[in-house]
Amino acid sequence: MGLISISDIRPGMVLAGDVKDRNNRVLLAAGQEITDKHVKIFKMWGVTDADVKGAEQEDMVVQDMAEVDPMTYQDAEQVTLDKFRHADMNHPGVKELARLATLRRAAPGMEGRHG
Repeated sequence: MGLISISDIRPGMVLAGDVKDRNNRVLLAAGQEITDKHVKIFKMWGVTDADVKGAEQEDMVVQDMAEVDPMTYQDAEQVTLDKFRHADMNHPGVKELARLATLRRAAPGMEGRHG
């Protein structure tokens, strides 16, 4: 199980923990299989991540990287790091935002995945 970004959640994944909104109301209970409708609801209610069985955020990063040409990614990463030069790249939120920005720049077709 692992906490992964809402942008990496796919239909068919199974929750390891309850998904709650900002007011701590349960939107979907642990053990439930996620559908497209659930992902839309999570986004509407401001859910940013979920605890999913058998998934780790690091695995999602590796999967994303495998889908992009390494040279293209490296060029995109350099442009992104230049744009983020004044940001704290040790902060997990900033680091994830930079990763998503790099992926978007490197693989424009992935925009819908990381929306």
